[in-house]
Amino acid sequence: MNDTSSDKVRNLESRVTEAGEAVGERVRNATAVAAAATGQAERIVQDATAATVAAAGQAKRVLGDAGDAAQQAWSQAGGVTEDVVDAGRRATQSVSRQIDEHPLLTVLVGVALGFVAGSWIRRGAVDQEPSPRRTRKPRRLRHKQVIKGGSAAATNHPPSTRVLSVSSKVVE
Repeated sequence: MNDTSSDKVRNLESRVTEAGEAVGERVRNATAVAAAATGQAERIVQDATAATVAAAGQAKRVLGDAGDAAQQAWSQAGGVTEDVVDAGRRATQSVSRQIDEHPLLTVLVGVALGFVAGSWIRRGAVDQEPSPRRTRKPRRLRHKQVIKGGSAAATNHPPSTRVLSVSSKVVE
């Protein structure tokens, strides 16, 4: 009986040893996988850090260039402003001299420009719809009246009906 129990114990010991070796192998494999993952994570972090540093450097260069361009544009704008002011002064002096030399011609030109401007304003006011404040009352039409749509001689029509007069103007 002792032989069978010692065989069982040896058998059990060999199984435990095999299981221990298998567990050890798996632990070594897991350690190797963890080390590889750690190395890969370190490389990803290093790459991300390098990309961030490069992007920050590029952004700093772009901002510096934009600041230089803005300063240059500001200085050019100052020069252009001075040129415009000088041109305005010269034009004002020229117009003043012309008015002093030819006052009658100046008055005639002013009247002509006022007439043209008034014509444009009047034409613009006619082309636009009348404002609600300046609505006209509908006129009574004489003689033949035509309601839009072709019927003739309509004398009693509701105020909202559009009526064409003999001169083809629409009256509300």
